Amino acid sequence: MKKLAKLSRSEDFATVRRRGTSWADRDIVLIASPRVDGNIELSSRCGFVVSRRVGNAVLRNRCKRRMRESAKSFNISNGHDIVFIARESLSRATFGRIQDSMSTLLLSAGLVVEKDIHEEN
Repeated sequence: MKKLAKLSRSEDFATVRRRGTSWADRDIVLIASPRVDGNIELSSRCGFVVSRRVGNAVLRNRCKRRMRESAKSFNISNGHDIVFIARESLSRATFGRIQDSMSTLLLSAGLVVEKDIHEEN
């Protein structure tokens, strides 16, 4: 599996939420904008947000791990900052449903170059 570049600074999250465009389904909200630092040649950075409404710390961390692992399986195009926000229903979702949600959102946002070989087999 490839490693994801992380979106970690609070200011970057705020900028993506302010400048970005959002797509949503029943489990996840995706917000994407061009990279805050302006480097469109660099790989896209991903950030994951799970609020306390989702559940206790164990559930929130599980949701983040599952979203992070699912995002690794996609070949995301360069030059974007992407924030995935979990909705309350994500804590009850299966991993397959999380992958389907992320796939749908990334495709509708036009952020997927192509699926990796792991996804096709």
